[in-house]
Amino acid sequence: MTRPTFQKKYYPAVKETLYQTSLENGLTVTLLPKKDFNEVYGVVSVQVGSVDTRFTVDDKDLQQYPQGIAHFLEHKLFEREDYGDVMAAFTELGAESNAFTSFTNTNYLFSTSENVLECLDLLEELVTTFNMTEESVEREKDIIQQEREMYQDDPDSCLFFKTLANLYPESPLASDIVGSENSIDAICLEDLKENFKEFYRPVNSNIFLVGNFDFELLEDYFAKKSHPQEKKHEFKREQIPLHPVKTTESLRMDVASPKLAIGIRGNKDIGNRDQYRYHLLLKLLFTMMFGWTSQRFQKLYETGKLDASLSLEIEVDPRFHFVILTMDTKEPVALSHQFRKAIRNFVKDEDITEDHLDIVKTEMYGEFLHSMDSLEYIATQYHPTDTGSTLFDLPKLLQEITLEDILEAGHDLIDNSDMVDCTIFPI
Repeated sequence: MTRPTFQKKYYPAVKETLYQTSLENGLTVTLLPKKDFNEVYGVVSVQVGSVDTRFTVDDKDLQQYPQGIAHFLEHKLFEREDYGDVMAAFTELGAESNAFTSFTNTNYLFSTSENVLECLDLLEELVTTFNMTEESVEREKDIIQQEREMYQDDPDSCLFFKTLANLYPESPLASDIVGSENSIDAICLEDLKENFKEFYRPVNSNIFLVGNFDFELLEDYFAKKSHPQEKKHEFKREQIPLHPVKTTESLRMDVASPKLAIGIRGNKDIGNRDQYRYHLLLKLLFTMMFGWTSQRFQKLYETGKLDASLSLEIEVDPRFHFVILTMDTKEPVALSHQFRKAIRNFVKDEDITEDHLDIVKTEMYGEFLHSMDSLEYIATQYHPTDTGSTLFDLPKLLQEITLEDILEAGHDLIDNSDMVDCTIFPI
């Protein structure tokens, strides 16, 4: 039995050492020992998300599947036809478990203070075993339809996904992650089996453990798991189409105050650029313009036109990147006009200054240090597949990034963007 060779990377700003290796079967393993904690968080991330509904394998024809299939598969993998669900098995080991599907990944995680190796075995079983029947798939449809209806009844969720659909019409991003009523109903056992076969492979997955564990014990554990790599195949995911956006929309729901969302779709190909750094640049830009330390926010807050509900969502992926601002406001039409005009003229914005950048950087660094006390945050925010920088590079990046870098990123996004707004008015 040959132990895997872990590459060691030290991050002096946070005094953390990360260990990473790739097993013979293609699985990426990343370990972050933290002896000051009692718990261990383990996460398996499979590189398949809600946007991955169209793809080709080798020289075969294009494969197309219903929206929501990645989320459906996440649900069903927790079930076992013979002995109940895997979540209950984690509980018996003294562990908590969960899972979530994003646009590009499906993540399965556990947290425990005991039985770490047994939990790892269970996690492996979870993502390597397909055990479903047509009857169980049909039963699950009712459960997921109820989940979809719950999201549709939530104004904030509805606002976000409606805005996203207007940014990316007729694309996988135009549907909720759980899918639509029709697409959920269209999912069948054969679809799930084919998606599991193509995506749930070691080479398309990574595992990350953080917390108080025995490093040598884990070295031995993963040495036993390093089987020869399976036959490689040519795999290509479809690009996200950029159809003309729907520039504005409004709807009515049971809300106390109007809700406004402004979406900005980047149309420039970001290629192989450092995704984490680009995400950070955009976050700094929009935080300077609209965050609570900005003059704009303070004026609007003091006059009662805006409250603390303003939030910022940024997604950066080689296939798509967008920014969505959401807020509660009594003057959605006026604020939409004001914000969109400010975004287009960001270079002249009075909040984009060296002094303000220093303030925002300091606040962001403080939040980062605080988040390092949360194993759950680290486990869910660290992405081993990121090209270039990762979560632990944030202090170094904040030190290096200049105002010119931020303005350049702003030009890359905004000069080539499409912009939409969406408003929910009270009934």
